[in-house]
Amino acid sequence: MEPENLAVIDVESESIDSPEPEDEETWYSAVQIQGLLKLSKAGLQQSISKLQSIYGLDIATLRRGAARATQYSELALKACKLLNAGKLSELRKLVEAAPTAPGASHPGTLTISEYTPALDRRIAELNQNATSTSASLNQNVMQLLAQIATENQAVQQRDADLDTAEINAAQNRGATRALAVFQAEQKAQAEVLAQLRAMKLGAES
Repeated sequence: MEPENLAVIDVESESIDSPEPEDEETWYSAVQIQGLLKLSKAGLQQSISKLQSIYGLDIATLRRGAARATQYSELALKACKLLNAGKLSELRKLVEAAPTAPGASHPGTLTISEYTPALDRRIAELNQNATSTSASLNQNVMQLLAQIATENQAVQQRDADLDTAEINAAQNRGATRALAVFQAEQKAQAEVLAQLRAMKLGAES
């Protein structure tokens, strides 16, 4: 009986001392990760491209395999979730803690330390463009207002000229009638004088 007990004790001590196998990183198929992220194929590729080009994550840490055998890492799943949710501060923390694959440095790829200055420059460019566009719009608005004021002034001047012309026409019509009356009176007076002279001459003879 004693050897059997020792054998049992040895087996148990061996199972306690042996380290448990570490869990391997979870990888997802394209269909699985699209379902988890609720993204189309194009949307998934766009998110992966942003994580690679803007946040400097190496493609090897995000994706492996090719064609239908392509798989996406747990890091890709978490990063895409944060990216699509707009949680950029959490995403930057995740990127900073992410492992870097050998040879991960690619020309033209921004690292996380380069990302903030690049973003600041982009924001400054957008602000400058917005300011320039606003100034141009303000100038156009001022020109339009000046044009409207000029046209209004011209309309008012035309109205004033029309009033003056109508007054002048009325005055001319009045003067014409007055002249006609004066001429009629002069003619009547001339006729009366002629009749008086005729009557005087007749009486003298």
